[in-house]
Amino acid sequence: MNFDDLDTRQIAIILSRARCVIGLSCIVTPSIVSRIFFGANDPNVRAITRFTGIRDLALGVGALTTLKEHTQDAEWVSMGAVSDMVDGVVSMGQPGLKARTRVIGVGAFGLGAYLLKLSKDLDTERKAAATA
Repeated sequence: MNFDDLDTRQIAIILSRARCVIGLSCIVTPSIVSRIFFGANDPNVRAITRFTGIRDLALGVGALTTLKEHTQDAEWVSMGAVSDMVDGVVSMGQPGLKARTRVIGVGAFGLGAYLLKLSKDLDTERKAAATA
């Protein structure tokens, strides 16, 4: 697959599918995910990991549905963007977290910023299609 040939919608679909996979992983295997992301595996961390998984699965399915239907796609992608950016800020700013969590936080913030740009591009496409 040549990623240079992907358009905005295709990239958003790929990232939304990835969000669903991450969400399902958090729900089904919270022990593994919490060890990777937080370096911890206690009941509280597993519970938070599951909560995050449910949120990400809902955001991913919502984005996928609207991307396929060409309705409210920018809004759903931007909700995921804001979610990722908040996760990133919290992961980078919370005292006492491990270095790996902070690195993942930087990645989450960066992904959120990219998704915000992607949502703006989707909105621009939708407006252009409506006036054409």
